Amino acid sequence: MAEEKNRERLARIIDAFPHRRITVIGDLIADEFLYGRISRVSREAPVLVLEYHDLIRVPGGAGNAANNLLDLGCRVSVVGKIGRDEAGADLLRILAGKGADVSRVREADSYRTPVKTRILAGAHHSTRQQVVRIDRGECATGATLELQWAADAMRESDGIILSDYQYGAAAPESLEPIRGLAAQKKIPVVVDSRFRMAEFSGVTSMTPNITELEAAAGLSIGADAPLLHKVGQRVLRRQNLQSLLVTQGRFGMTLFERRRPPLHIPIFGTDDVADVTGAGDTVIAVFTLAMVCGASCSDAASLANFAGGIVVMKRGTATVNRIELQEAIRRDPPTAPDGDSTIP
Repeated sequence: MAEEKNRERLARIIDAFPHRRITVIGDLIADEFLYGRISRVSREAPVLVLEYHDLIRVPGGAGNAANNLLDLGCRVSVVGKIGRDEAGADLLRILAGKGADVSRVREADSYRTPVKTRILAGAHHSTRQQVVRIDRGECATGATLELQWAADAMRESDGIILSDYQYGAAAPESLEPIRGLAAQKKIPVVVDSRFRMAEFSGVTSMTPNITELEAAAGLSIGADAPLLHKVGQRVLRRQNLQSLLVTQGRFGMTLFERRRPPLHIPIFGTDDVADVTGAGDTVIAVFTLAMVCGASCSDAASLANFAGGIVVMKRGTATVNRIELQEAIRRDPPTAPDGDSTIP
């Protein structure tokens, strides 16, 4: 009975996804996947020769978070910057084609859209595996995107996601006006920072992976649950967060909330994953969207765990949709306890 009640509650949260709007502020990255087939060893050097097969370009970084929200039916406003280049134009075309408001994405002459090219190769009958990644685009050093001009998008939204890959669109120094506006509207601000999570404070929540948390804490946590709990609670206090969701790969997720014991959520599905590329973007998208739909943190984390388990079984930078989430909660009992979700 309790499991069925939990399933019904989570299903109602998913049904509310299309009725919300979220503003995604952050670094728009083009994720490229170049596929080839190993044909021979080169005569010029001891390297493999690949026969080119295909090149696929999809939104990454903040663009992937926005792409996930769009595939979940949510209305999305995107705030960021691109270069006047093919990669940036493709990102805008893909996101706008799905219905995102990209009017607040700025084109900058002196900026190059970050591109991450993953080269995947395999023999004729084997699965293609990633052999090398080529990154183009330099991390910003003090050059941040002015966000005051995008305040109207945030005022129209039910929640805000900051996706910081250190390219300048979601820097800690730009946080103050966002916090103030979010406090006025009483909407959540959720942050995912790849390199500098310790510099963000006073937001609703953060969704680091265990490696990012270890880097911020300056120590190795690994599978040491008591140490993880100690560090998580310390981050909650020091950075004045309402919650902290730490993703741990095949070990699942751990949710930290004020005045509540840590909640560990085992991995959904199998730990024999296909590709973890962009899974963190999916997690922050579902976690934030569920909260703005009235979900408790534990219910939002449970849905994010389902979503993460789904996308890592897909190749490349992938998204999740409402049908897949509904099927997941029908197939497996939610791991979070009864929450205090308030779904309208």
